[in-house]
Amino acid sequence: MNKRDLEKEFESKYNDYGNMLFKIAYLYTGNSADAEDILQDVFMKYLSGKYRFKDEAHEKAWFIRVTQNKSLDYIKRSSAKNISLEDIDYAVADDGAESTDILRKVLELPEKYKSCVILYYYYDYSVKEIAKTLKISVSAVKMRLKRSREILKLELEDYV
Repeated sequence: MNKRDLEKEFESKYNDYGNMLFKIAYLYTGNSADAEDILQDVFMKYLSGKYRFKDEAHEKAWFIRVTQNKSLDYIKRSSAKNISLEDIDYAVADDGAESTDILRKVLELPEKYKSCVILYYYYDYSVKEIAKTLKISVSAVKMRLKRSREILKLELEDYV
């Protein structure tokens, strides 16, 4: 593939998935600069490999999975896991204090719950789509969402 074709492919995929993947990385890291770095890593991985996808849904799931993995890797190897919630810029939740408080609590969830909540509530994925993306069973997704809701309900009693 020549340079021009590579640039066109990058631009096409970035237009298709860039905004969504940035938000996913941002929800994990809580920081725009880190989310941009993760996004760059995801697209470099895509461009450096020769990936074949069955269809658009498979491709989208691959991008989401790689973004989640890169985000988790970032958190594990950096001091990001010790990030203060006061340091997070809440650009994703710009529609009021209640939304910001909810986002704070979602970011505090354990990783396995956070992934399900982000995909289900922020990206309108179905339970089946989440199961396929995270490579877990449908019942595991349902249980994680249930437990997430229980945790969030306790944490957000003021809004209920």
